[in-house]
Amino acid sequence: MNFNVIGVGEVLWDLLLTGPQLGGAPANFAYHAHALGAHAQVVTRVGNDDYGREIIRRFHEMGLPETTVQVDKTSPTGTAKVALSGDGLAHFTIQDNVAWDCIAVTNEAVAVARRADAICLAASLSVASPRAERFNTWSRRHRQTRCAFLTSIFGNSSIRMV
Repeated sequence: MNFNVIGVGEVLWDLLLTGPQLGGAPANFAYHAHALGAHAQVVTRVGNDDYGREIIRRFHEMGLPETTVQVDKTSPTGTAKVALSGDGLAHFTIQDNVAWDCIAVTNEAVAVARRADAICLAASLSVASPRAERFNTWSRRHRQTRCAFLTSIFGNSSIRMV
């Protein structure tokens, strides 16, 4: 059986000392599901910049459809600066006010989600932020978007995100 899955949320560039690496939990989920034989897509938003164009190119190269990748005309593509501490642990500095913060609930995204067998709703890197207030603000803002998205799919306004 060929499962139909989607990742909804961030796609960004992890800025490593060795160079940028494509990241974001929903994108990683979709890529690995696709590698295992699933039909996979990512509902996300990138900037109208070099990083955003490279993400779209990479999705195409990996066999992930770009039809649900929205392009934001004003906000940049997301990045996370990655630094290693003396004990080898990664520390992320996540850029604020980026394109994936503005993912829209579009007819295309809803149609794709309604056909999905599984949906990964995520914003994993924000959890790693050491600044709790920023995370709480982000969480409140995106909880409403996730609820609106799920309500559009399932038509149930009583859906709650935890």
